[in-house]
Amino acid sequence: MKTKSDKNLFRKLNEHSKDLQTKQEEIIKKHNSLAAQYEELEHLKVNMNDYLGRDKIEKEKESIIKTLNREKVSSKDTTKETARNKRKNPKEIDL
Repeated sequence: MKTKSDKNLFRKLNEHSKDLQTKQEEIIKKHNSLAAQYEELEHLKVNMNDYLGRDKIEKEKESIIKTLNREKVSSKDTTKETARNKRKNPKEIDL
């Protein structure tokens, strides 16, 4: 009696492994097709960026406030330098 149940068990295991193998093959096919599509889309993306003139590395967009503050600081530096120069050379006359 035990041999019949063992045979049934191995038969079921064999069928199950075949089912798993077919599922695995289907998954591999889907993966390969998706990988091919991904490569094609990446190629199209590169072509579009080249056509539109976009660089891979774009400058970060800065806020207007940061830009204005930077300009304000640089203008303060230049006014300080001119004030120092005037203090250093008070006898010189601008013509």
